[in-house]
Amino acid sequence: MDGNKRIASTVFLSYLDKNNLLYINEARKRIEENTLCALTLMIAESGSSEKEIIESVITNLIDMNETVSEKSENR
Repeated sequence: MDGNKRIASTVFLSYLDKNNLLYINEARKRIEENTLCALTLMIAESGSSEKEIIESVITNLIDMNETVSEKSENR
């Protein structure tokens, strides 16, 4: 209603892009759009007491996707 989720989404995507985490290669996103949407909503709905859990979920998702992409590139 006030735009916080949209702002958070933009900042999150900007962070991923600036840290070369948004794309595996120029043609393939590391995290699919529906997953990014779900993460954004999860972050927006979470309380401050859940911060560590949210950080862990995002970190594990990024790490998992890096591992999968490295394996597929080595084939």
